[in-house]
Amino acid sequence: MLNNWSRKLQRITTGRHYYPEIDGIRFLAIFMVVVFHIHGYFFGKTVDTHIYTPGPAAYWMEAFLLNGNRGVVLFFVLSGFILCLPFARHYLLGEQAISLKEYYIRRITRIEPPYFIAVTCIFLLQLAMHVNPGNYTTLQLFQHYASSLFYAHDMVYHHVPIVTMVAWSLEIEVQFYLIAPLLFRILLLPTVARRLLLIALVLAFTILPLHFVLPFKNFYGYGQYFFAGMLLADFYVSGVGVQQLQHKWVIAPAAVLLVAICMLPIRQWLWVRVSYPFLIAFFYYLILQNPVLKKVFSYKFIPVIGGMCYSIYLLHTTIITVFGRLTLKLSITSHYLPNLLLQLGLLSTIILLVSATFYLFLERPFMRHKWMKKKRH
Repeated sequence: MLNNWSRKLQRITTGRHYYPEIDGIRFLAIFMVVVFHIHGYFFGKTVDTHIYTPGPAAYWMEAFLLNGNRGVVLFFVLSGFILCLPFARHYLLGEQAISLKEYYIRRITRIEPPYFIAVTCIFLLQLAMHVNPGNYTTLQLFQHYASSLFYAHDMVYHHVPIVTMVAWSLEIEVQFYLIAPLLFRILLLPTVARRLLLIALVLAFTILPLHFVLPFKNFYGYGQYFFAGMLLADFYVSGVGVQQLQHKWVIAPAAVLLVAICMLPIRQWLWVRVSYPFLIAFFYYLILQNPVLKKVFSYKFIPVIGGMCYSIYLLHTTIITVFGRLTLKLSITSHYLPNLLLQLGLLSTIILLVSATFYLFLERPFMRHKWMKKKRH
């Protein structure tokens, strides 16, 4: 029965092969984002009402939860890799050329319908529940909603979208989608030249925004992660070090990298900030090449949930806000940490159930290639 449901929920891909370990990576990224927002909501609502008991376990857990927003840049690296992969196979291996028309149509028909449905439903829900944190007029609320539909809210208003705050990262993704085919032509350069250029771009997009800041979030501030994904695609298609990465000892550095990705203080040390995109890309490369790590990230429910990450990402903050006011009434002790774990369990379960329903009926159908043509016939 579980296998049957796994097949029904499995991501539909346009390529010839399905790589469950990639959805396993998506699971890690969305898990970090979800627990980050649940923790932020719980902390904001209960900071003065629970007893906080410090200790090693509490410290490490708090540190992990506070760093959960790093899941967003994990998605950025993965996007750079996945979108670049077919272009890399064409430019480096001589496989079939990618139709730019098909590329852009696929981006629109894949991501736009679920996004439009989700943002519209959330906007209507906010109107029905009289959610208006900025005391905007109805016309102003509609203008914010419209700017989000066109992935331009941060550009227009210079702050996170008020309909669903997570849409800021989707706006950056769309910016990358638009210019990606042009950037992928870097792969036409000789091996050493293109890799040095990609490394230089990662470094430049990491350092420049520290000194020259734009007033809104955009590709300029996060481009290093997409370029790291492109570098990963180059190494993956070229098969660099494949034989050496088959051994079981690779599990140890992968575990160290995972801890580093989750826990290293990015803002405090420049060397961490500069190396961080490379750490993520290298971690992904180990997963993609090592058979043991592949099995771990392909284990049962992990890729299934990872495959639903877009639906979860779109809906989870709204679900936390709507259901959190109910789950916060439940407590097991007067201490902070046990109740935090309770909220993480309850809200994660609700998020998964609601998002799975949305995914099954309102996202997954749009994964089918050329679904618009099928509708016409």
